Amino acid sequence: MDDRVLDYGDVLLRHRDVELLKGPEWLNDQLIGFFFEYLQHEVHAALSPRLLLLPGSAAFLLASLGADGGGAEVVLAPHGFPGSTHLALFAINNNRDVEAVEGGSHWSLLAWAAADGAFRHYDSAGGINAAAAARVAAAAAAALPGGSSKVVQQPMPQQMNGWDCGLYVLALARLLCGRYAADGDAMRFEIAGSEVGPASVAALRNELHDLIAAKVAAAAAAGGGS
Repeated sequence: MDDRVLDYGDVLLRHRDVELLKGPEWLNDQLIGFFFEYLQHEVHAALSPRLLLLPGSAAFLLASLGADGGGAEVVLAPHGFPGSTHLALFAINNNRDVEAVEGGSHWSLLAWAAADGAFRHYDSAGGINAAAAARVAAAAAAALPGGSSKVVQQPMPQQMNGWDCGLYVLALARLLCGRYAADGDAMRFEIAGSEVGPASVAALRNELHDLIAAKVAAAAAAGGGS
């Protein structure tokens, strides 16, 4: 049986992906990739190519190929990084097994800003993903002329359960993209509890479910099916 729900950009969503949004469940790479595509190509399409959102699958490949052997160029050049990129956001997963589909146990967000060349890591569960973020930063820095791979661990509100990490990544990505759209390179990177927290990420879970439903309905109306 064909369990496809939605083809959206480079992402294919299936019923099992959407079911995760009924919670309490851990978001997978497909859902994070969908929201990243939505932010980059719909909400902030006018910022292209200054804005880059790299989903977990691409960030994992980047870290796996490493800084040597042209790994950064293989993964990042098709996305135009560094090129004209001013703000890059990477979805970080702590999976290290290339044979483990949807492996790992935690999501976090790594941000790079051209304005100061800094990598900033946002982790809603302390420093669990610090090593994973460092691997991605080291690989990405290989594409930056004289770029530093040093990662600043950015203070942020912490999750209150074991399954909302992916939603924190999406909430942070939306917030940072919005700031860049409003303030450009002068954007701030500090995160307040009033901006991202348990209530807002819980609402985002429902919002994401409704967004996917709306895209499915629109595709059906346009004759694309589901």
